[in-house]
Amino acid sequence: MVRVDVIAYSPTEVVEETDVTIGRGRELTEKYTVAWLNIVDPDGRTLEELETLFGLHPLALEDSIRPDTPPKVETYGDVLFAVTRTIVWAEEIETDQLSLFLAKKFVITIHDKIFPQLEDVRVKIRRRAPRLLKAGPDYLCYTILDVLVDSYFPHLDRLEEILRSEEEKLVEHPSRHGIAKIHQVRTDLLLLRNALRPQRDAFTTITRLELPYFKKETRNYLRDVYDHMIRTLDTLDTYREITTSLMEVQATLASNALNEVIKTLTIIFTITIPLAIVTSAFGMNVGFPGINTPAAFYAAIFLMAGTTFALAWYLHRKGWV
Repeated sequence: MVRVDVIAYSPTEVVEETDVTIGRGRELTEKYTVAWLNIVDPDGRTLEELETLFGLHPLALEDSIRPDTPPKVETYGDVLFAVTRTIVWAEEIETDQLSLFLAKKFVITIHDKIFPQLEDVRVKIRRRAPRLLKAGPDYLCYTILDVLVDSYFPHLDRLEEILRSEEEKLVEHPSRHGIAKIHQVRTDLLLLRNALRPQRDAFTTITRLELPYFKKETRNYLRDVYDHMIRTLDTLDTYREITTSLMEVQATLASNALNEVIKTLTIIFTITIPLAIVTSAFGMNVGFPGINTPAAFYAAIFLMAGTTFALAWYLHRKGWV
């Protein structure tokens, strides 16, 4: 269901209205210095009103609701359009899309799910953060992007804890379950990196844009967001290397375990060779001295025990057992 929330403010006043129409959002945009329209799950009529009342380009609006749009930044006249990704981790880890429009007096965000990260920005406005209220929509755009990128780090910390836990389990008790879990983490890391990598280039584009309402000071702040984005991608690359190393460790441990099994079976087979030789000799269907006498039986037992213990002592002396 469509939901439109608006926060409009000037250096001295803040107005917040929830579940309003696009027309009401336009009225507040005309009245206040900055207006932020947050639209959840827009329908066709909402997009038409955005195009008519705010002059948003239809191609940008189409991309804003397409779930597989990669991160990018484009300009349509004096309106900046950006597509970003946020990390969503419920039962499985995935990314979701947040589309943003920036103009001289407004910021419009469009998404199909509730993003708790945006509430942090609303709280700052409600508390009348001086820097935010005195700045223009460009600084609000920076604040939203900054909160979005900073929200990645708790997820990265969670991935780090999972990797550390799986590493300990892998060393102590190697198992198929452990390698399956590590492989799943590696798949998630690859998904995140492929989804977020284009965002680095998008932020580079934002810092270089020459728009009349984009202040130089705001570009400096955006470079900080870009640095955090680089840090995120570097962390993902590091985690991917760790998972690869853990998979190699698992393969090595599995190989060592197999070698131990083969070694044990080889030792058992080697030690029993004298038994096989002696029993084979005494089981031949030819005559030999003492055949069918107790002396021959005890001689066979002595030969089997003596040669077996001698061979075991030799292997132990060599350090093989």
